[in-house]
Formats: sequence, structure tokens, C-alpha cells
Amino acid sequence: MSITTIRKSDTELQVEQTAYTFATKEDADGFAQCLVNGTVANCYRDHPPVSMRSARPDERVDDPNRDSTISSSPGGDTAM
Repeated sequence: MSITTIRKSDTELQVEQTAYTFATKEDADGFAQCLVNGTVANCYRDHPPVSMRSARPDERVDDPNRDSTISSSPGGDTAM
């Protein structure tokens, strides 16, 4: 599975819907390079960021409903 990574600045990376901030450009580079073959969890452990936040301004990183999708039932409208 591919991990979407966007370089926001020398010290900030957006990975999927989370923005990670690092102390130095080298730390951010190490995290980005780790993601090529690693998982976010392993790279987070090996290259810890200074901070992280949701990439969406109205959403918290620790929100349990984050990235959940609510869709209508596949049966369509059942009104008579």
C-alpha cells in the first residue's frame, strides 16, 4: 500500500491526513526516507517528530471518528 506524503516545508511533512513537524530538515528527510519502505508507526518511532497535528484544521489527530465515512444504505429510497 502506498503512503501519500507531501513536503510542506523543510521541517514539515504531511503523511495522509497528519502533519508532522521535525526539529531539523535532516530529521524530516530521515522520516520521509524511512516511509519509502517502512510503516508510519516504525518511522515515527525511529524518527520522532517534535509535534504532529491533523492536516485538516477542524479535526484533531486523536479524534476517534477521524477518516470514518458514513454513507446511505445501498437499498436507496424506500419511501412509498
